[in-house]
Amino acid sequence: MIFDASTLPEGEMTVDLCVVGSGAGGAMVAMVAAEAGLRVVVLEAGELLTPDDMTQREEQMLPKLYWDGGGRTSADRQVHIHQGKGVGGSTLHNLNLCKRIDSGLLAAWRRDRGLAHLPLEVWDKLYREVESLLSVTEPAAELRNTSNKLLQTACERLGWRWAALSHNRTGCVGSGFCALGCAFDAKNNAAKVALPRAIHAGAQILTRCQAITVEHDGERVAGVLARAIDAQTGRAFGRVRIKAPMVCLSASATGTAALLLRSRVPDPGGETGQSLRIHPAVVAAGEFDDPVNAWQGIPQTVECTELLDVSGQSPGKRATRLWIVPAFGHPAATATLMPGHGGDHRRWMGRYSHLSVLTAMLHDQTRGQVRPDGETGLRIDYAPNPDDQKELLKGLRACAELHFAAGARRVCIPTETPIVLESPNEIAKLDALQWRPGLLQLTAVHPMGTVPMGDDATNAAVDSQGRHHHMRGLWVADGSLFPSSIGGPPQLSIYALGLHVGRALVASR
Repeated sequence: MIFDASTLPEGEMTVDLCVVGSGAGGAMVAMVAAEAGLRVVVLEAGELLTPDDMTQREEQMLPKLYWDGGGRTSADRQVHIHQGKGVGGSTLHNLNLCKRIDSGLLAAWRRDRGLAHLPLEVWDKLYREVESLLSVTEPAAELRNTSNKLLQTACERLGWRWAALSHNRTGCVGSGFCALGCAFDAKNNAAKVALPRAIHAGAQILTRCQAITVEHDGERVAGVLARAIDAQTGRAFGRVRIKAPMVCLSASATGTAALLLRSRVPDPGGETGQSLRIHPAVVAAGEFDDPVNAWQGIPQTVECTELLDVSGQSPGKRATRLWIVPAFGHPAATATLMPGHGGDHRRWMGRYSHLSVLTAMLHDQTRGQVRPDGETGLRIDYAPNPDDQKELLKGLRACAELHFAAGARRVCIPTETPIVLESPNEIAKLDALQWRPGLLQLTAVHPMGTVPMGDDATNAAVDSQGRHHHMRGLWVADGSLFPSSIGGPPQLSIYALGLHVGRALVASR
């Protein structure tokens, strides 16, 4: 059953397991635990949204699907960080990309962090199970939209490495509104696949219910204290107490870390909240003579990996950390990036149908921080270190090269004072760019790594089964667990970790 906590703002429940967060990780834990016979309740700060609720309008869906209405930023406002909420979490709005973590990186994690419960063969088995559950397939080549075809063409002309991406979608009609939720129920996401199974097995979901603290006695969890969220104002009110001998935090890399810190959960190694990675991204827009109509079709089906080597083991390749894919903004989002004011800005927007956008996401080494802010908020501090700054500037150059190779008439770089390149000969202008705060509008959609798993309890807070080293009955199952950035879309791996942690949790009873 699904209940709206804003209509039941006071109360107390006793269950076997309380899961905080209903995204990829939390949904899998809830499914596994409920099907094993545990009494499970899932707390979700967002609301229940069905395909009928997906209106495909930015001003309506952004406040519903994203934290802070899509306006979440780092504390200095230099990085926009998009994170989802609602029953299904970020799987409601993501673009359905499914890609495994590079095996070289997984091996490096095992070498550096122990991870006795996650050898490569376990990862492979988890991936195969999740790929089957979510019906992960590679969209047919004829379904690639013009933006993706342009990237493929550019890579082939430059001799750069590219590949097709796999997705967890079935019955897609190519509406292009994935980032605003799917009105056609074509996403095989947490809300469609895992949570219905959990509910069928007896799990309950409390929506508009935000966890405030994990209750404990210093050694063992006792449950979760939460607040109801007013549907109109978004303000927390009331008190909901969940008594449970087991708690699993799946509230995202920012939410989970903030909860642990606010709850004063012991962490002798001090890693919690101190190693945030986000895949910061830069963008460049190419203007083409022929219409691109980038809003049509499946948003991201082609990737460029020429400048990506996450494991640092590719022979003969320069060490670069950039993952390039097509990007797209609906009209309001695009308008915030286009240069100029008044008539100049209007002329750019008048060419909206002729624009193709590429984004270069960075496999970042910078360690950001997450801290709680008041009873329900959190603070994110993130400023790219010098090496990451250089890589991001390389990303701008690479996107410009790709646009021109695809036949762009000109390329717009949305720097503080926008740069417009009229020909490939002008790309060299980008080499003179010097990093400074505010130069670029960075965007991130993949926060991770704030509670990195490791089997050594002296430095890691959580082991390779997701079990907290220093608090009995406490588990973590989301992107917080990654020991580093992964250089690609995280959802498949978060689903896999949710399955892994769920099974370990059930076996621990």
